[in-house]
Amino acid sequence: MFHFDYVRLCLLAALVSATAATAAPLATGLAPATNTSATLSVQDFGAVGDGVKDDTLAFQAAIDAAGKLATGHSVRVAAGTYRITAPLTLGSTLLIGSESGGWPADSRPLPTILVDVPAPLPTILAGLGASIHGLSFDFDYSKDKAREFGPAIQLVGGGVSIVNVLIHQPTYGIVADGTVNCGRVNLQNIFIVNARRIGVRFEYGLDIITMNNVEVWNYLPELLETTTGFLIGAADEIRFTNCAVIGAAIGFHFIATKLPNGQISRAWGGMDNCTVDYSGTGILVDTVKVLRITGRSFWTHHYGMVIAGEGDVLVGTAEFRSNSNQCLMVKGGDSLTVTGSSFKKNAGWELEPKVVITGGKLINLTGNTFDKNSAGIVLEAGVSRIGITGNVFEQSDYPSIIDRAPNAHKVIQSNLTGDR
Repeated sequence: MFHFDYVRLCLLAALVSATAATAAPLATGLAPATNTSATLSVQDFGAVGDGVKDDTLAFQAAIDAAGKLATGHSVRVAAGTYRITAPLTLGSTLLIGSESGGWPADSRPLPTILVDVPAPLPTILAGLGASIHGLSFDFDYSKDKAREFGPAIQLVGGGVSIVNVLIHQPTYGIVADGTVNCGRVNLQNIFIVNARRIGVRFEYGLDIITMNNVEVWNYLPELLETTTGFLIGAADEIRFTNCAVIGAAIGFHFIATKLPNGQISRAWGGMDNCTVDYSGTGILVDTVKVLRITGRSFWTHHYGMVIAGEGDVLVGTAEFRSNSNQCLMVKGGDSLTVTGSSFKKNAGWELEPKVVITGGKLINLTGNTFDKNSAGIVLEAGVSRIGITGNVFEQSDYPSIIDRAPNAHKVIQSNLTGDR
């Protein structure tokens, strides 16, 4: 007589044995699981981070090793100051310093790359899919105060992400020079201090380019004569949000770019909640396709905005305040629409009017306000078609509207003038 528990044990053993025999051929045909992502450290390749030793080879070795790994690889940079003397080539790899440190402003909470790379070479060549997060770049003037450098970061591919980065005293900050399509670029939380020539130069990008909370700030007085915050050429839907320029010759400069195929192209995009302060000219439009400007302030020593060449410009709810020249100078353009904006002259600079229009095909100024500190709007010969309606002028000793364009097609009506 068989015992019930013994029978059950035999049956279970037979079941397990049969299952293992059935599964064995499948198991032996599979490769062992592999790690699909990895993080390497520049220290593992010999980087010291004391600000003296040349860590270039260690950085490049770590980047190259990470590039041979599966998608998701990254290279970690621990706290320290790393002297770099030659360009680093970064492909589809994340070069990361601090993940959680706050966006750097006047402090330096991030690992630092001490740049000792000879001009005109860049410090980092950022290729397709490259990412740079949580690092500080500081340029070495210890041996030559007049030294110049190449770009801190040169974009040579699309899909690049640069986030939480401080760039201190470069000649050029971040550059896409028009030779390579750099579409889908994302620049965010970037602080560029004392850029000698240009903070951000971007001249070739198809598809959407995003620049959010990028600030170019200069505290050296001489840079008021030399620095451009943003130089923007061919860009298909470039989006600026919460960007700022303080202490530059020009805040935002829009130009034409000759692409590698010989085509001349321009910017198409918008500026939302951006600002320029303590600068020579706020916005200079040599040419654009379409430029949309919404909100924020442009306080300048000379010109708030100058429209010199072709393109469509739309401005809404912005504030323009200038000293020696105009808040708005219009010399050309296909169309200009300005609504709900404010124009002011600082006291002591009353000789120049706030708005002067000498050209342009289609212009519409509607629902704007003008302070009392100078003449309001001056129309000169060369204006084609213009509407000036529904604006409000503060009571002033200066004329609200001066019309010197007898041959223009124009509508000037429903304005509350401030003429005494």
